[in-house]
Amino acid sequence: PDGKWLAYGINRVGGNNELRITKVGETTPVKTVAFGSQAAFSTDSQWLVYGIGFSEEEQERMRTARTPIQRKLGIYNLTTNTETIIDGVESFALDRAGKAIAMKRYAPAAAGSGAAPGAAPAGRAGGAGAPTTPAAPIGTTLIIRELATGVDTTFGNVTEYAWQPLDTGRLLAMVISADGQAGNGIHLYNPATLR
Repeated sequence: PDGKWLAYGINRVGGNNELRITKVGETTPVKTVAFGSQAAFSTDSQWLVYGIGFSEEEQERMRTARTPIQRKLGIYNLTTNTETIIDGVESFALDRAGKAIAMKRYAPAAAGSGAAPGAAPAGRAGGAGAPTTPAAPIGTTLIIRELATGVDTTFGNVTEYAWQPLDTGRLLAMVISADGQAGNGIHLYNPATLR
């Protein structure tokens, strides 16, 4: 936002894409992030966050090995030129004030239950021929990190989340969906008060 930094993607035919980060008007070296994408600057121009993927060959190797393909998150401090990498982040969003980031983890791999895909859990079916109630989606871990301090606050069973617009506050809304429906609902969190 202050115009001092530029982040841009390089997309190649072979799939070896990269994200490049450079300071405008200076001869400082360009930082290159292999398979980086979705770059977003904080509104205070202190941080850059981005997703980090894998090469096509690595993705194919992981599929063959039946290993989950889980992207990473990069957090780059533009003041100190330091980078933090966090594994297993499915989605992320900066708050409108540029002071915190919400990071949603991937769902854990389903344990082999032997049930056919889409089968209703035990006790849900109403008898032969009765319609079944589809199970509510179970949420995953959501981590809120205060960027300046690195302090994390963790919430479980989150399916959706959204930051409040900057002109009205810094609240984060979360939809909680737990197995057994314990604690389900919409929750609000204020990172300024940690409540």
